[in-house]
Amino acid sequence: MNWIHNHKRALLHINLAFIGGLTGVYAILVRGGNFGAAQTMNLIEMILNFAEMNLTDAFLRLAIFILYGLAIIAAFLIGERFSSVKSYIALVIETVCVWIAGIIPSSVHPLIALFPVFILNAYQWQTFTTPECYNSSTIFSTNNYKQTVLAWMRYHMTHDQSQKKRAWLFTGTLIFFHLGVLAGYFAVKHAGIHGIWFTFVPLITATCLVLPIGEAEILEADVGI
Repeated sequence: MNWIHNHKRALLHINLAFIGGLTGVYAILVRGGNFGAAQTMNLIEMILNFAEMNLTDAFLRLAIFILYGLAIIAAFLIGERFSSVKSYIALVIETVCVWIAGIIPSSVHPLIALFPVFILNAYQWQTFTTPECYNSSTIFSTNNYKQTVLAWMRYHMTHDQSQKKRAWLFTGTLIFFHLGVLAGYFAVKHAGIHGIWFTFVPLITATCLVLPIGEAEILEADVGI
């Protein structure tokens, strides 16, 4: 139990990465192949929609772009105003978003159906950003992969233990993100649009990791996966 207490922040981080992977694959498999985490694909598709005069999808993607930004702003402002409880608020918001996403019928336009997932991912990204002062996202993998490769390379070149610690952080993030993808695949296969409700399980474990300790203690916890 002492090990769990001393590594709460790392455990919370990889737990959130699992959520990122699960909600990401849900968006792709259930909601028309759209990835609900990052804006790169959304903006590319938006420009293509405008170029092809598919104005319905173009303006929906513009709405998603704006909504995503507003969710980030909301997370930032709430974090500034209620810093001691911002993690609790984030987990409540994520739980509500997961519930809403799971009750939206498959007949609804997939971009509209993904609004809760975009809010969830934007809010999670802004609230849980920097484990051990490392810029490690829990909702997509590109930078985590880059940092994993560079950290292991630096460790093998210098034998610097801080680089080893960094390497394990990013490696663990990648592993648990894609375990979330695998879990999401089976959840969707067996439960369809309700498969996203499997996210309630890691949300509960995340809450268990946050509730017994304060925000300040989370920030001070040793990552050391």
